[in-house]
Amino acid sequence: MTATTNSSQQSPTGRLASVRDRLTQTRTRLGAIPAWFRTAQMELNARNARFLEVEIFWASFLSAAATFNAAFAVRLGASNQEIGWLTSMPALLAFLVTIPAGRYFSRQRHWMSPIVRSLFVYRFGFLVIALLPWFPLPAKESLLIWTLILFTIPAHFFSVGWNSMMADAIPEINRAKVFALRNSIAAIALTGGIFAAGLWLEYAPFPFNYQAMYFVGFLASMISLYYIAKIRLPERKEVAPVEVPQDRLTLRQKWARVFGADGLFRRQPDFTRIVINTFLHGVGLWMVGPLYVLYYVRGLGAAEGWLGLNGMLANLTPIVGYFVWQRATVRWGENRVLKLSITAIGLYPLLVGASPNLTLILVWTGLYGVLAPGVALTHFPMLLKICPEGERPFYMGVFTTLMNLGAFIMPMIGVVLADIYGLQPVLIAGGVITLIGSASFVFWPLQTADSLSIRREKYT
Repeated sequence: MTATTNSSQQSPTGRLASVRDRLTQTRTRLGAIPAWFRTAQMELNARNARFLEVEIFWASFLSAAATFNAAFAVRLGASNQEIGWLTSMPALLAFLVTIPAGRYFSRQRHWMSPIVRSLFVYRFGFLVIALLPWFPLPAKESLLIWTLILFTIPAHFFSVGWNSMMADAIPEINRAKVFALRNSIAAIALTGGIFAAGLWLEYAPFPFNYQAMYFVGFLASMISLYYIAKIRLPERKEVAPVEVPQDRLTLRQKWARVFGADGLFRRQPDFTRIVINTFLHGVGLWMVGPLYVLYYVRGLGAAEGWLGLNGMLANLTPIVGYFVWQRATVRWGENRVLKLSITAIGLYPLLVGASPNLTLILVWTGLYGVLAPGVALTHFPMLLKICPEGERPFYMGVFTTLMNLGAFIMPMIGVVLADIYGLQPVLIAGGVITLIGSASFVFWPLQTADSLSIRREKYT
């Protein structure tokens, strides 16, 4: 007699017990999956990190939809100049918003509520865009452009608080790991989202295809917002009050506080270095920013399906990049990895401009995707370390404002130059300018100790 019997030969009671056993085993196996989401027993920093890792997955679907903003405008008939505005005008608004936002957050003991509200308003703009084709209004391409531009105002306000909040939510020693995982999750979600959106846009009827894409992205972003609202920050340290309230400072006094003899640039030399080096690095990239979609669609005849494939590669290959550069950062430290990776970023516009072939451009997009995480994992953590903790929102506001000054001016210059000399020569020139500007991180390096140095000091 065998040790086991066929289920058909078992009694009803035996079969019921067998079914119960299988259900128990299944629940045990499945129980390990949602355990990743069980945050109640985690300590504060681990719980915040988990929320940040989950929210970025859902936020990525709206980001995937946003990658087609310029393509939507082009399909509606937007001019080259209007595409340039789509890139430059948000930077001008950021220039006007970020320092006041930095002062606002510097005064707040609780940041999460204004962060969540401003992010919701920004994301609500995509719901407005989804409904836009139904409005019986002329010049819908211009209306689309200016709707996208105006809804970046709450996004800039959010960004200042978000960047400062990240420094409080994630301890310095864990930032590279958390940022790498967040960005890898975003890359996976964006890869699938952009590729699926590209196919959907190519085969579904216009403009319903774009409307449905934005609507789905907005719904997913609300799940992201739910997890962001669950983040809890440790109690902020008391910051010594400023002698003169910011609202009562004259324009000259405000200028002196930033650029004067005792201004933040004199008090923090490394802040001066990272501002100047980042600006030089960004000049060429900002200049060519609005030219890519014009070059792909109008110059090379790319369809939404190819744009989706290109976007998929741009977000898939960084997964490899984050894996490699995270380990390189642990071994070499942020400073060295930053020098190695940021100097190579200018290769992308240079190679794209020199390669009028859509298939070859996919290769360069993949190469860029591997290199870019080296900058993402090192530049932002170094900036957070350089900014004094008590005044971090103000410093971040100054940094963002100055960067956006360049991001406002250079795209319009790039469009004008492209109208005169053509898209390809300007893309190549932008790559050369970026390579030269990025070399400033090598010749004028940052002096702030990176996390590797901190770990060495801790264990020696």
